Amino acid sequence: MVIIMKKIISFVLLFALLSVLYKPIINVSSQQSLAQKVIVLDPGHGGADDGASVGKVHEDELNLKICFALKEELESRGATVYLTRTDDQDMTRRDYNYSKQDDMYLRALKIDEYKPDLFLSIHLNSSNASAWGSQVFYYKKSEEGQRLASCIHSKMKDITGTKKDISSCSFYVLRATQSLGVLIECGFISNANERGQLKSSKYHKKLAKAISDGIEDYEKALAG
Repeated sequence: MVIIMKKIISFVLLFALLSVLYKPIINVSSQQSLAQKVIVLDPGHGGADDGASVGKVHEDELNLKICFALKEELESRGATVYLTRTDDQDMTRRDYNYSKQDDMYLRALKIDEYKPDLFLSIHLNSSNASAWGSQVFYYKKSEEGQRLASCIHSKMKDITGTKKDISSCSFYVLRATQSLGVLIECGFISNANERGQLKSSKYHKKLAKAISDGIEDYEKALAG
C-alpha cells in the first residue's frame, strides 16, 4: 500500500512540474497585433457602377471579395473592421438615376462615420493588356498617408511582383475624408495573367495577409 501511494505521489508531482515547465507555442499571426484598431474597408464601385470589366469579370465584385478576405485577416489580428458596402450596391442604394458624385460623397461620409484609425479603398486597375502590377496611392498632402502607403506597398510587392512605386494623388475618397487612408489598386483586370490571379480566393488571402502585414509595420513604426 505504501509503495502504491509513493508511486501516486510521484506521478502527481511529475505532472505538476510538467505543467509549470510547459509553455504552449503561440503562432505570432494569431496574436492580437491590431487590437483596438478600427479599420474601414471601402470596396470600390458597386451597383450600377461595375468599375472595370473584362467579359463577365467585374471589378466591383472582385473588390468586394478581396475586402471580405481582408476583413477576415484583420479581425484575426484583433482589429475592428467595417465595410462601406457588403453587397452589390453603390452607396446611394438606388437602381435609378445613378450619380457617381452622390456615391462618392456618401462613401466619404460613411468612412468618417466610423472614426477609423485608417481606411483602405480597394480597387482594380485597367489599361492596355500589357500593363500590370499593384500600386498604392496616398493623398498628396498627407505625410502619414505616404508612410502608410510605403509600408503596405513594401509587403504587397512580394506577392504581386509589381515594379510600380507608391504615388501621390487627389482622388476624392482620399481628399474628402477626415480619416487617414490609402487607395490600393490590387492589379490590372485588363491583364490576362493578373486577371486570373485576381479571380482566385487563394490570391485574395495572400493579398489580405500582405496588406495586413503592411498595416502592422506602419503601426509598429508609430509606436517606435
